[in-house]
Order: sequence, then structure tokens, then C-alpha cells
Amino acid sequence: MKILAGNEMNAPTIQGKVCVIDGDRGIQHSLRVLLGTLGVDAVTFSTAEEFLDRVDGEKPDFLIVELRLPGMGGFELQEELVRRGIHIPVIGLTAELSSQLRVEAARLGFLELVEKPFVHWSVVERVQEALRQNAAREEVSV
Repeated sequence: MKILAGNEMNAPTIQGKVCVIDGDRGIQHSLRVLLGTLGVDAVTFSTAEEFLDRVDGEKPDFLIVELRLPGMGGFELQEELVRRGIHIPVIGLTAELSSQLRVEAARLGFLELVEKPFVHWSVVERVQEALRQNAAREEVSV
């Protein structure tokens, strides 16, 4: 994993919208600020249900979701999105990473699971990579 030095943080920005769904307001705030420094619009939600109520209006390019949330968890959210025909790249966050969780995440199409606590840049680098790929696909289809 590459940790960016201060001067590398001024790298070209990648456009896109990321929705962060996590009950921890500290995680929400830190990811929103960090992604914002890169020019990424980050919108935060405390529950999956709150996100689902607004998913059509938000139209995110990427999701970062805690697996264990009050009510519907991250896996259930992904199942519901697929059921609705909504396919968004997603990274899962969890405090207790196991091989069973990895298998389930792969089955549901998660790009990655990240164990908490985590180095925020590792998550941000994955988001940047996915948004770049999305932008490249859009350029090809135009």
C-alpha cells in the first residue's frame, strides 16, 4: 500500500460521487473531507435505509458501506440494490474481517473489504481507481 506524501495530495482530481454509509460520524466526516480534497463529492448516510430513500436522487458512482449497521447491513443493502437493478461498485468496511465475510462479499460483488481501523488512503486509492475506470468507460461509449 502506498501512503501519499503531502506534495502528492495535490495530484489531479477525479470527478465522481461517492456515498459513505457508516453509523460512525467520525468515519463519515473523515472520508467526506479526505475525498473532498481530491475533488470527489462525498455524501454520507448513517443507515442503509436512509441511503435507499435517496439513492435515485444521489446517483452515486461508488459506495463505501459498513457491513454492520443498525437495521439493514451492508450485505443486505447490496442485495437490495441488485434486486432493484442498481449496480454500483462498493467497498465494505468491517471491524471483524474473516474468510467467511470475504467469501460472501465476493459473492455479492464487493470490490474489496477493508478492516477497521484502516488507513484512509487505502480506501481513497481504491475509490480513485474505480472512478478512473468509470470515466474511461464513459469516454469509450461517447
